[in-house]
Amino acid sequence: MKKNYLLLFAMLALCVSARAQSTPEALLSKLPAVPSINCTADRAEIDHFKEQVSKVQAAIKQEIDRINADAQAYIEKSKGRLEDDAIRQSGMSKSDVQKLQQSDGSEKERRKVADKVVGEKYGVSLQELEKVSEMSETDQEQWALKIAEQMQSQAMKDPKATMKKNDKNMRLFELSKEQKLLAEEVMERTNRIRQISDNLDAQYSIEKRKLEAKLRPLREQICSGRCSDEQLARSKAAEKEIYALKVRFCEKMSPIQADAISQLLPKVKALLPVHRRLADVGNEINELQQISVIIPRDLKCYEAVYNYAMNLKNAYKYRAEEYDN
Repeated sequence: MKKNYLLLFAMLALCVSARAQSTPEALLSKLPAVPSINCTADRAEIDHFKEQVSKVQAAIKQEIDRINADAQAYIEKSKGRLEDDAIRQSGMSKSDVQKLQQSDGSEKERRKVADKVVGEKYGVSLQELEKVSEMSETDQEQWALKIAEQMQSQAMKDPKATMKKNDKNMRLFELSKEQKLLAEEVMERTNRIRQISDNLDAQYSIEKRKLEAKLRPLREQICSGRCSDEQLARSKAAEKEIYALKVRFCEKMSPIQADAISQLLPKVKALLPVHRRLADVGNEINELQQISVIIPRDLKCYEAVYNYAMNLKNAYKYRAEEYDN
């Protein structure tokens, strides 16, 4: 099956230029507050809390699915227009386009033309572009940011040629700079959020090792099968001590967990307008470049809220009954 290079061009144009019902804020407000953990709370209390979070998660997932379905429908409907946009933006000559679109042309010839166009337009090889199409969304964003930096660096070397003193190119130049700064801000804010989780995981690992060291000899005293009265008494005492240790572990880790989740909330709220502005900038760039691609303003916002909900749902993870034996 021959590769559809035109769609690869469309993807590249989207990555470089974009960079890529209830509102996210409304759904975020529907999530319950970070609970004060009672390490011996009734199971019904935990189930009720998790059910509240799950309902909001379902609503967020519904919005994400709707946006993705709309985007896919738009792509299918606009497939021809997207390819036309890709051709126009690629700077290909009519001869190159004809060679690329020839159904009876050889794969070698198509790759040669495609590689030439990609190299001249974006300074990357077709092989690298094909690898990008298989990357994760995060890796695609990092790759696109790198390409955008390269393109901006080239533009800075010859700003007169880049802007040509006309309003459109001047606006594109300014938008590309803002897009780069916004993408960097998103990455920085996302890294701060990730760092909170990483710090919590590090603290958990330390305390877990301490707990396991205390639990190991007690577990060896647990009796199974036929046991003497003395063994049963020792086993029951060990089980009681194991539970007490887990409760103390919960009482130490749960406040740390609650504090981490509380730190996440304002950071997620602050990230939402940055996501929207980045989408707006990308859409304006696409419009100026006459690229028929629309970046959903709220998709990244919903994803950020969903990830926060996942962290919130784990608030009771250190409760004795929840802890993995």
